[in-house]
Amino acid sequence: MTNNELNQLAKQLRQGNKSVFDDIYHETKDVVFYTILGILKDRSLSEDVMQDVYIQVLKKIKSFKPKYVFKSWVITIAKNMSYNVYNRRKKEVAFDATDDAYIFGSVANNSEKELMVKEMLESLDEDEREIVILKVIGDFTHKAIAKKKEMPLGTVTWKYNEALKKLKETYRK
Repeated sequence: MTNNELNQLAKQLRQGNKSVFDDIYHETKDVVFYTILGILKDRSLSEDVMQDVYIQVLKKIKSFKPKYVFKSWVITIAKNMSYNVYNRRKKEVAFDATDDAYIFGSVANNSEKELMVKEMLESLDEDEREIVILKVIGDFTHKAIAKKKEMPLGTVTWKYNEALKKLKETYRK
């Protein structure tokens, strides 16, 4: 789905047509989830925050300006909410239930694929991770990413290529 088509759905949602929400969700859910996961690095928490993001989208849809790219707007909401959760959690005492499995019982492991994706994303710095997610999952062009991140196009392209090299190295391990 193109950005224009997605913006048309957002316009309909803004006008009160809730039936288009499913299409909007299915078109944006992957990029939103991986944006959140890239920040929080916790699958379960990311799923919870993702639900909150879409609740915010519904609450704030009237503030969306159709001249902007809807997908970018949703990603911005996801990033802001994720950073808020991250900062709140940073202040809490860290506790890993897997270390105390004898108290809580065994903790189910993520699938091999999810662990590999998490490890690969963790090998990237924040800018690289965001650029890769926007490019691969969000289907943004390098030019659109450069505009969104307020970076020169050459820098975005270089960071994307460097990130791909890191991902290949991580994958080979």
